[in-house]
Amino acid sequence: MSRPIRLARLFARAALPAALITWLLSLRDVNVLGMGVYGLVEVLPVAFWVAAALLTLGFCAALLDRRTRDRLYTGYVLALIAMLHATAPIVYGHLSDNWAWKHVSMIDVLLRVGELPIVHDRGLDLYNQWPGFFTLNAAVVRATGIDSALSYAAWGPAVADALLLGPLIILYRSFSRSRRLSWTAAWVFYTCLWVTQDYFAPQTLTFLLYVTVLAVVVRRLPRSRGTPSAARGKAARRPSIGWTLLVLSVVAAITCSHPLTPVMLIITLAALAVPRRNRRTVLPILLGAVVLSLAWDLTVARPFFSANAREMVQGLTQPESNASAGLLDLASATDVHVLVAWTDRALSAGVWLLAALALVFRPSLRRTPLPLLAGAPLVLLALNSYDGEMLFRAYMFSLPAMAFGATALLVAPRPRRRVRRLVLPVALPALFVGFTICYFCNPDGATALYFTRSEVAAGRWLFDHAPRGAVVTAVTEDVPGGYTDYDRHPSVWIELQEQPVRKRFAADPVRTLDSLVAGREGPVYLMLNRAQEGRIRATGLIPTSLKKIDDTLAGHPGFRVVFQNKDAKVYLITPTESREDG
Repeated sequence: MSRPIRLARLFARAALPAALITWLLSLRDVNVLGMGVYGLVEVLPVAFWVAAALLTLGFCAALLDRRTRDRLYTGYVLALIAMLHATAPIVYGHLSDNWAWKHVSMIDVLLRVGELPIVHDRGLDLYNQWPGFFTLNAAVVRATGIDSALSYAAWGPAVADALLLGPLIILYRSFSRSRRLSWTAAWVFYTCLWVTQDYFAPQTLTFLLYVTVLAVVVRRLPRSRGTPSAARGKAARRPSIGWTLLVLSVVAAITCSHPLTPVMLIITLAALAVPRRNRRTVLPILLGAVVLSLAWDLTVARPFFSANAREMVQGLTQPESNASAGLLDLASATDVHVLVAWTDRALSAGVWLLAALALVFRPSLRRTPLPLLAGAPLVLLALNSYDGEMLFRAYMFSLPAMAFGATALLVAPRPRRRVRRLVLPVALPALFVGFTICYFCNPDGATALYFTRSEVAAGRWLFDHAPRGAVVTAVTEDVPGGYTDYDRHPSVWIELQEQPVRKRFAADPVRTLDSLVAGREGPVYLMLNRAQEGRIRATGLIPTSLKKIDDTLAGHPGFRVVFQNKDAKVYLITPTESREDG
């Protein structure tokens, strides 16, 4: 063994614990209250970036040694996941994602009622038609004896991405036996997964199961001649009934948990079934997925498809609009919006371009299922906009294959080994920085990224004291636990109203609130907090400030402050007709 390799081995073994210790120590100095328009990125101390550099360079050093074992690679990638996804819950101290709070409320109601109540007026009936994620978490809460999923929901991204690592490596080992290539591809995957769809949500669970199904199916596919370093032989084997049923049970879990992922899975399996040699393995799973999806959509989820059939058919005639929906108009964007937009576009375009070039310059990849896995999710771009998110979802579902293809080009074959040694130490840190910009910056308001302890306390007070039937209102949905006991408390969110109503609210909040809660039974509570102020200031959803609204309400006899702390205020509203009657 040469001296440089020995030094690289020693550095790789020492850099991992050093990076973890430095990272954990750096989080003690993070002042989340100091976040500005660039979110968590601007308050992370220098020590955090030193830890990231140590981790990345240590991983590159491990790649130089052909004898590096899987357990060291595993440690590095898990440490990467921790830095990317455990930093926020550690420094925030509690759950801060607004949608995750909503999903926790769904689980709490399910535990109390035994089912997810249908509430049509707030769009919550969708959860009732795909309850798999909530049912699973309710079972976890019951089995562990904890009070609520709130105790672990903040760790959802870190846990989900750690669980994803196993299926991801299995998938990559189906393309190549090279450990260096597989583990580098995993690193590229995690640093390019900037789409914030790994929070505590049904999509996170179903994406994990989606990759798992593809990994076990691709692993059993016969290999064409010329496939490099195939992990298994070339002969096709008929899948056993037990194996098929096991995979279909995972497909069933996907089907009952999310509306989009089963469609993505069916399209991808159909693409894998195009080569004749794959059909013996793929067709039973594909047919089973189609039957399960149709059975669910025509029964439990039928109300959703009946209500949205016209819009879905219309989407088929607007492929260009579907593909571009959700893209930010940079001409009118703020500086932070532009930075985040260009960074995520650069990451996405870079992965797609490198993967495409890999298929050109590495012909052996064309004999693997990689092109089919990468291209199949893009079909949905022409079918539906998915509320402006289809481009991002298609990128996410294609990323496992795209990341491997891009890495296959970066990790050059032996004649260009020196190039590889120069490229990776530059590319991998750049990807890390790019991810943090996309993931930790929040163009829609850095202060809305998290809730302070005072805001959480205000939310708990509100729902502890609001009687059954009380109406909960707020300017935006940035209320911790805003959907608590949603079957007992109707809610009115100003940001979800039509634009004329939002403008009217900005000009005359008293009369607008009166009209929105008119005819409601029970008391009406209005909560204002700093996260709402951050969202309004960043997005312009309401053409005024929360302070002006508060000043208007504070002097009105129909609005009485019943709770207040440094970051939140709760009003009890007396509607106009009640004041007149009094």
